[in-house]
Amino acid sequence: MDLDEMFGEDWCVTLAPHPLTETLHLMGVDNPLPCPEGMDQAARFLEEHQGEGAFILGREMPGGWTLTIEFESWIGFDDDVLCTLAADGRTAISAYRDPDTKTATIAHEGAVLGRLELSGGYFDGPSDSVDITHPVVRSLTAAGFDASEDCEPTGEADTEEPEGCLILAVRVLTGIPLTAADFEGPWTGGVSRTAF
Repeated sequence: MDLDEMFGEDWCVTLAPHPLTETLHLMGVDNPLPCPEGMDQAARFLEEHQGEGAFILGREMPGGWTLTIEFESWIGFDDDVLCTLAADGRTAISAYRDPDTKTATIAHEGAVLGRLELSGGYFDGPSDSVDITHPVVRSLTAAGFDASEDCEPTGEADTEEPEGCLILAVRVLTGIPLTAADFEGPWTGGVSRTAF
């Protein structure tokens, strides 16, 4: 799965442990609308019906999760938004791409646990900034992501493909084996009142 090929250079993908409409509301979409299948059609539909702005598209996933996608905005990646999505003992993950960066942030129980550098399979920053004893972090390091200062992933996390690291992290945290088919819709979405 090549997200850059699918979405271009600016995108944000978030997995939240909430129902679809609740997730969109928590991300600032007041009036979500069912959209035609296909992201291109959905974006045009929302622009025609809600005007211009930062669009968030979402769809339900197995296990009570919601997948959202944004283009040229990173609302799901904002720490406050992600912590809200991860409140009450839950975990959420959001990954974004701008021309220079591919990073995922993991939050649990209302707090950011760390950022994964998807191009390298390691936690960003020195090891003392990541609680390596936290069960969520341990589940990621058990899959090969490196939370030490060495920045040397192993196993499945030792890949040159950022999408491979994202798919692995999503599978570890949510149990969802994310595939290209998961982005085919149908979608529900709208304009977010806050853009990042």
